Amino acid sequence: MAKSRTPPIYTTPSDAALAFYQAFEAGDIDTMMSTWADDEEIVCVHPGGTRLVGYDAVRAGWEQLFAGDTRLKFRLDQIAVIETVGLAMQNAIEHVSAGSDGNPRGAAFVTNVFLRTPSGWRMVLHHASPAPAILAPAPPAGPLH
Repeated sequence: MAKSRTPPIYTTPSDAALAFYQAFEAGDIDTMMSTWADDEEIVCVHPGGTRLVGYDAVRAGWEQLFAGDTRLKFRLDQIAVIETVGLAMQNAIEHVSAGSDGNPRGAAFVTNVFLRTPSGWRMVLHHASPAPAILAPAPPAGPLH
């Protein structure tokens, strides 16, 4: 009889977030879903996509995304975190690149919410929206006097 794989225990929201992005980059559906709470109230929204609610719908969305050959890489910028005893929120700008040459693919505004469960921290919400082109800051206008 085959042994069942014991899901990892993410001891911090940061551990769960790191595992989420590593699974995303690897296109690993089992590891991806191990970062999510096994709950019918979880929600995932990919940029330009529909709202996926519930474990099965979220898994199907990731399976569809991972079906392509292109692997993505992520760099998070301007990370804001709020963490309580049982809930954590991470908001950031996701810079996305694709392929082995790392061609930039754009950016997204992302919010990830994690819940502390009996089996460790798990994601309950991933919401990413396309970010407009981020402009370089304008040069100073000079003295006001």
